[in-house]
Amino acid sequence: MSAPDAASSLVILAAGLGSRFGDAKQIEGIGPGGEWLLEYAIHDALAAGFSRIVLVIRPALRDALSRRLATPLQGRAELHMVEQSVEHVPAGCRIPNGREKPLGTGHALWCCAPLLQSPFAVINADDYYGREAFSLLAGHFRRHGQPAMVGYRLAATLSEHGGVNRGICRVDRDGQLAGVDEFTDIAEREGSLTGTGPDGARRELAPDGVVSLNCWGLWPDILPGLEQGLRAFLAQAGPKDEYFLPHAIASHLAARRESLAVLATRDAWMGLTWPEDRPRVRNAIASLHAADAYPTPLWSGT
Repeated sequence: MSAPDAASSLVILAAGLGSRFGDAKQIEGIGPGGEWLLEYAIHDALAAGFSRIVLVIRPALRDALSRRLATPLQGRAELHMVEQSVEHVPAGCRIPNGREKPLGTGHALWCCAPLLQSPFAVINADDYYGREAFSLLAGHFRRHGQPAMVGYRLAATLSEHGGVNRGICRVDRDGQLAGVDEFTDIAEREGSLTGTGPDGARRELAPDGVVSLNCWGLWPDILPGLEQGLRAFLAQAGPKDEYFLPHAIASHLAARRESLAVLATRDAWMGLTWPEDRPRVRNAIASLHAADAYPTPLWSGT
């Protein structure tokens, strides 16, 4: 597959602290050779034609990431690492009193904005998205100038070991995104699937609902609005509030009266939300290797 653009980027959000998981899950060994989930995303993105990898990190992960990725990416893709810190905010903005954690996924993308001058995908470091997600985005970039997201079925993205956070999408009859609502602590309890909505109320959710898992295909024209939204967020944010990327994208689309394509994927999603998720994800990745979906070890074919 040819590259969507000579400098199309895969942005991997890898600065989260993983409070529920308890470890640096971005570098948790999952594959048969100890491969990380983000390595599978990079492998699949390169196969789809992406040529630049931008990792948004916290400082403690820089050395491990550099040592692991420098060799397999040499000659195949540019590698950039951008640190997300709570002190890095737009000029004139204040940092919420008592804030220690990063400011959220919207802030993470803003941190690497100077590197993004062409179409780019955005994903989480601790999720497995499937190969089709990246080929869908690459193809979309070649054919369309609008942003897009890869959508997954809600019921297929849950954890057996605790609640998860998801962006629940409203999709119109033309396959365009009508809106995104961020729900937290989504889980099946007492026979129903529920989550906590943006207003703090507990609501029942449809298992077949389309969810955003921060797998986006975006263009640089979103970046000014992203900063504007970050400034507005910081003006009223408390010590635990987060600037969510789905909310930033929804605000950008509404302000410009633009639509966002929803690209449905048949691939399975897997993620590390809770420590107990490790065995299931490891077994699933091992099955993919056994079926020759990936070489063993992952980078042995490069």
